Amino acid sequence: MSEHIPVFCATDENYAPFASIMMKSILMHTNSFIDFYVMDDGIQTKTKKLIAKDLKKYPNKNLHFIDMSKYNLDQFPELRAWSVSMYSRYFITEIVPNLKKVIYLDVDIIVKKDIAELYNIDMENYPIAAMSESYFFTPNMPKRLRKIWKDFTGEYFNSGVFVMDIPKLRKMDFVNKTIALTQKLQNQLEFPDQDVVNILFQNNIKRLDCSFNYFANMIPLRQPKNPNQPIEPKIIHYTNLKPWKNHTLFQQDFDDILKTSVFYKQIIKKYRSKKISKFYLFGFIPLFSHITPQK
Repeated sequence: MSEHIPVFCATDENYAPFASIMMKSILMHTNSFIDFYVMDDGIQTKTKKLIAKDLKKYPNKNLHFIDMSKYNLDQFPELRAWSVSMYSRYFITEIVPNLKKVIYLDVDIIVKKDIAELYNIDMENYPIAAMSESYFFTPNMPKRLRKIWKDFTGEYFNSGVFVMDIPKLRKMDFVNKTIALTQKLQNQLEFPDQDVVNILFQNNIKRLDCSFNYFANMIPLRQPKNPNQPIEPKIIHYTNLKPWKNHTLFQQDFDDILKTSVFYKQIIKKYRSKKISKFYLFGFIPLFSHITPQK
């Protein structure tokens, strides 16, 4: 356990339980020592204590909460269901500047394999490694981005899983460039931080295998050389339907970790305990009924 792997995530109070589940999934499958850096956008003290309790049984970790209030996240646009916490990743190069390489993960993720495999990939001199959404047949993403930035010629990468070369990014002035472009394009961005990173680093992102950022809501992918064999996800990303409130693919993988968490009762009560009665057409023909997700 000599290797220390820095893993960053960002969350507010609402998503903090899922950050805990994501971190727990890493520790369940990894022997290396993990330094967790939770970029804290208003997590309550009692919730931080619960996260520490959730991870207590695993000795191979440190847990750091980084107060993001000094980074003025409110300067950024808040779009749709996303909070400004998503912009925290812009500041990773400043938070612990002496680090060489780090992993960033969204909190709607669970890890199924040893995270060291991702951390130890050869960056091949790229500043960032990420998964191209072309794996999951999203051809409109580059086309959409070209409407915002006419010179965009690259693939479109998902920002939920990053491996980041910190010295390279600091040399490229990552923080100031991401902030400036976000402010310049704020009224045109659909996936704000993700769009900005794709524009700034087009043709300069190492392509990760899709197993390191496997979209749970997509049709299961097959091995290119063996169509009868499905690709085994190493990291599952619940990009659309969230498994704490919607039944989705890889639901059981999430629930197996959830049931061991100190947040189990809280999540069940908040997201799954509400019963919706049957709806009837013309008062007597069943139209549809709510199905409570599996516990």
